[in-house]
Amino acid sequence: MRTDSAVQIPAPQSTPAPLEVFRNLWLKVVLALLLVGGVLFSTFAAGDVNSDSEPGVIMHLPERVGDFVGTPEEASEAERVILPSDTEIARMRYEDPKGNAIVASIVLSGGEKRSIHRPEVCLPGQGWSIGSGSKLAVPLAGGKDMDVMMLNISRPVEARPGEIVRVRSLFLYWFVGKNTTTHDHKVRIFKTSWDRVFHKVNHRWAYVIVSSLVGDSLRPGGMSAEETTGMLKEFIRQIVPAFQKSEMSETPEPQA
Repeated sequence: MRTDSAVQIPAPQSTPAPLEVFRNLWLKVVLALLLVGGVLFSTFAAGDVNSDSEPGVIMHLPERVGDFVGTPEEASEAERVILPSDTEIARMRYEDPKGNAIVASIVLSGGEKRSIHRPEVCLPGQGWSIGSGSKLAVPLAGGKDMDVMMLNISRPVEARPGEIVRVRSLFLYWFVGKNTTTHDHKVRIFKTSWDRVFHKVNHRWAYVIVSSLVGDSLRPGGMSAEETTGMLKEFIRQIVPAFQKSEMSETPEPQA
């Protein structure tokens, strides 16, 4: 008779690999940070945010800018239909004695934020093709440069019966908040969130546009794109202090 018995040896328990342990730990850290961040964001966002923040512009464009004389223009039917009813729009068409024309607009958002958008969204719907875009530094009267975005746009126009020409235009724009400006839509979105959470400022953004057709695309001997750029830079330099609060000269208080 056999006196030895079979002995079962337990299988060794598997231990997590170091990489797996690190991943699990990192995941827990990330989830904890997200939770804390969410709590902090909710706390700040629920604070005393100035929902009626003072805009950085006044909604009035001057009648004269240098040699340019302006004529008020109404918002288009499409703008009245698409934009929220509390959106404010100021627009002037300026012409100088040489026949050069510039259109300037300020679109001020109301309670709904969809009043302000990138022009790349709406220009194609108006028949414009967007070419190159670049940042342009405009020297202001106060001594600093302000960055604006410049788009080169074009569209076909019937110059005379049976003759189609491609008209070019320079479309310059920037966004103005309370004591801040930016030419970049993504930066505007970031500043909106950052200042709301950490500075309790709810920006009432304004979208400013200055545009002009490029003369030599309309007629021989007209202004080139470079000349039109120079004209628009000088125009912006002169008009900004008339409506942009950060660049307006302080008016002395009347003496008692």
